[in-house]
Amino acid sequence: MHSLHKVITFQFSLFCFFLLLSPLYSNAAVAPLPKPNNNNNALVEKACTYIPDKPFCLNYLKSNPRVISKSNPLEFALAIIQSGADDAKNIHAYLSKPKGKQSPQAIQAYKDCKTNWENLASGLERSVKFIKEEQGYGYDTTDYDLKVNLDKANWCGNALESARIQDPVIAQGVKKVSLAVMGADAILVGVKPPKKLD
Repeated sequence: MHSLHKVITFQFSLFCFFLLLSPLYSNAAVAPLPKPNNNNNALVEKACTYIPDKPFCLNYLKSNPRVISKSNPLEFALAIIQSGADDAKNIHAYLSKPKGKQSPQAIQAYKDCKTNWENLASGLERSVKFIKEEQGYGYDTTDYDLKVNLDKANWCGNALESARIQDPVIAQGVKKVSLAVMGADAILVGVKPPKKLD
């Protein structure tokens, strides 16, 4: 009986100790989202102007610390594109995992998708680099180069459709990268790059 009392006392003490420490760990592990200011809110609204699912767009951008922390339009747009590139990398990683037993058409469709999403991620990262260097849409083709990245997601979609595959993970990825490209474009059309001296 005496040893049972010791065990209960020890467990209760241990429980209280962890209870006292838990707020320290929970606060340290969760970084607070930056609070959007009026300029951030205006940029979010502008980025979501042409997005078909506006509530999804607003939530996606406002919950993304990399994006919402930027108040400069160029930096905001670049952060959106980089987030799209990161989402494309996540889809590529998803496509790199084995899918189990599949038909030859499904195997080929997923193989095509894997290549397309890898190219999509690298294409978006190239767009970030060029737009950053040019401080906006500097060359005539910079906006086209950004938008044409979406073709790769569409090619994947066509391959899956031909194989009669509906993949919700890829569908969500398409939604995110489309938002990244269209949202960044809505911001970048208003960014005037510095004039180049010849």
